[in-house]
Amino acid sequence: MKEVPVILFGVGGVGSALLRQIVNGRSPLATRNQIQFNIVAITDSKTMLWDKAGLSDEQLLAAVDAKTQGLPVDPARQARPSEAKIVQKVAEANLDSAIFVDVTAADGLEPVLMQVLNRGYSVVLANKKPLAGAWETAVPFYNHPRLRHESTVGGGQPVIATLRYLLDVNDPIYQIEGQLSGTLGFICTQLDAGMPLSQAIAEAKAKGFTEPDPREDLGGKDVMRKVMILGRMAGWPLEASDIEVESLYTPDLANLSVPDFLGAASQLDAAMKERVDEACVNGQVLRYVAELSEGRGTVGLKPIPAGSPLANMKYISFRTGFYNDEPLLIGGKGAGVEMTAAGVLGDMIGLVREQ
Repeated sequence: MKEVPVILFGVGGVGSALLRQIVNGRSPLATRNQIQFNIVAITDSKTMLWDKAGLSDEQLLAAVDAKTQGLPVDPARQARPSEAKIVQKVAEANLDSAIFVDVTAADGLEPVLMQVLNRGYSVVLANKKPLAGAWETAVPFYNHPRLRHESTVGGGQPVIATLRYLLDVNDPIYQIEGQLSGTLGFICTQLDAGMPLSQAIAEAKAKGFTEPDPREDLGGKDVMRKVMILGRMAGWPLEASDIEVESLYTPDLANLSVPDFLGAASQLDAAMKERVDEACVNGQVLRYVAELSEGRGTVGLKPIPAGSPLANMKYISFRTGFYNDEPLLIGGKGAGVEMTAAGVLGDMIGLVREQ
């Protein structure tokens, strides 16, 4: 049995789901892969639980329960060390072959992740930002043998693995396209039914589909990061300026508080209704689509034939040398914390298998 120390940054929705999956799946993981993940540290934004021998399953589930109640993972509320000091703590504990898992949305972790990799540890990312920052700082993370990031695109669908396969067999990538936001997909289907944009936004937020500030979804930057990651993997050293992004809200609404934004969003309804009606007359529906080819791309609303299967699917398609006349398509649910967490767990298992 191979025992693997794990350090988890983030115990929100995905982090909590991951801990539950590890605890509930210990027996099949041991039977199928002869692996036991020892969670030596879990952190939220303010506190940390630590045990170099591995936290007990009871401790892990208690921390998950605490987070659902809005409480810190450490009942004693001791301030956690910085990420860099946590890496040092792992090194001082002589925890070889450790895996650091980042399921946060934190900025600025690139130096710490490089420190982790330079010490010979492994990294699994659900956090897109280290891979979607400036190319100069992101490039060391691409094709690194001890870094995996399946859940950064597709929410656990085998998108990254499929693209890696295409690249491994030297199949050139010509075009990447997809609907990459479950949130915006939901809003678009509500528009199909005649719901005003402002009401669709409010409903998506009420159902928990949006970020706490819906503009994080509506601005398209998250979709842009996802397609940038795919494009960079494909061989294009993209910067944000290479991808034109359509925001679904106007600049004058950018600096309002969230409640004020939700109240003012009705001013977006008339213009959006015109676009929806125009598409309907042509037998089409509007969908928020990312398209990338030859190192440049667009992210925004696109009319799609209403009868197309792609109108109601979260998907990624790759047009390549081998798949030129008919693109390779990956489609399905591709959203939700359980699927995203499963993608992270799959990356952890893959890294151990390859060690």
